[in-house]
Amino acid sequence: MACPFSVVIAIDFGTTSSGYAFSFTQDSEAIHMMKRWEGGDPGVANQKSPTCLLLTPELRFHSFGFAARDFYHDLDPEEARHWLYFDKFKMKIHSTSDLTMETELEAVNGQKVRAIDVFAHALRFFREHALKEVKDQSSSVLEGDEIRWVITVPAVWRQPAKQFMREAAYLAGLVSPDCPEQLLIALEPEAASIYCRKLRLHQVIDLSMQPITNGLELDVSRPFDSSDRYVVADCGGGTVDLTVHQIEQPQGTLKELYKASGGPYGAVGVDLAFEAMLCQIFGEDFIQSFKAKRPAAWVDLMIAFEARKRTASPGRTNALNISLPFSFIDYYKRHRGQSVEAALRRSNMNIVKWSSQGMLRLTQEAMNELFQPTISKIVKHIDLPEPLPPPGAVGGAGAGTPERREIRATMQFGDTEIKVTAVDVMSNRSVRASIDFLSN
Repeated sequence: MACPFSVVIAIDFGTTSSGYAFSFTQDSEAIHMMKRWEGGDPGVANQKSPTCLLLTPELRFHSFGFAARDFYHDLDPEEARHWLYFDKFKMKIHSTSDLTMETELEAVNGQKVRAIDVFAHALRFFREHALKEVKDQSSSVLEGDEIRWVITVPAVWRQPAKQFMREAAYLAGLVSPDCPEQLLIALEPEAASIYCRKLRLHQVIDLSMQPITNGLELDVSRPFDSSDRYVVADCGGGTVDLTVHQIEQPQGTLKELYKASGGPYGAVGVDLAFEAMLCQIFGEDFIQSFKAKRPAAWVDLMIAFEARKRTASPGRTNALNISLPFSFIDYYKRHRGQSVEAALRRSNMNIVKWSSQGMLRLTQEAMNELFQPTISKIVKHIDLPEPLPPPGAVGGAGAGTPERREIRATMQFGDTEIKVTAVDVMSNRSVRASIDFLSN
């Protein structure tokens, strides 16, 4: 079947960082990944840009990613209080149980804006950025309907959250609501699993760690085949998603052995643990006041922690230094009438020290304490509840022949509603259902 699209643009909209890649359908194996971002660290190719958005005091879009982060950092502290800076806002969509078009997001300065508008601003930025890159790479002029857009979402997102992302894409002008098939909402771990299918075993297995599996030597130069079952654990900033797949030969399709699953066990949990540790040392009322009165300095502090967090490892023995912004040290002295060093001594938290250079020194024990709750949740979730079925088996245990029923279903897709009619072929009984995703 001829492909109606000339190019596919896929946006990885992450909790902490985002990016996109595209390929032309005539040469789909050649994938162009965006690595040049305005404001990125000099001399470093960044595959992703921070997922942060800056709006002017008049609520107009100003910038996204590194550009937003750096501009906000350079604002005068008093002026910064009037600008709206959003980061790690994707998790709000997962955690809100009654998600609607009117759900609001809170900026760092405490001001609230409709979530759908924030997401639309971000997607509009990616649309304009990607179209410019595609235009530079293409010899012909592309029409809007020649582009297929893909947005990846976590496996744990409920249907309203997926529909919300679709509505934001319509609002951003990626596609028209009249052509819903032009936008594909894909599950993040399934996209990763499809990528793994193209790898050879030696690219997946760390030979130094596990040269022999189940007592058998592996031919690691061969591609995956139908005997290989694998778990993809997509450990992101906000969520950790799992898929368990097996490749079906000869067609090369993927067979799902477990329903895609996961939970809010991403790296943001470590940031929250760090914030809780600061509250324990300096007092929750002070931290909340500092966030409200010095929002840009708070962002700087979390960026400094993020940079050090990435260098942490279980084998590391020396402490990690995290710079406290001068405004934090000054604000604490004026707010509490004593020094940051005195607060640390009074807290009796021996795993966090004070450096004379104006830095918090987090010992290995402190870093373990920050990481452990999140790691424990991931390990507990990956601990599969039952053994994998043998290759070719059907059902959880793979024993016996399961009863087969033929059910025919028809679905009508509206903007916010899906109407479903299912008919049991043997008994001719039918069931109708209507699902409205964005109602209250």
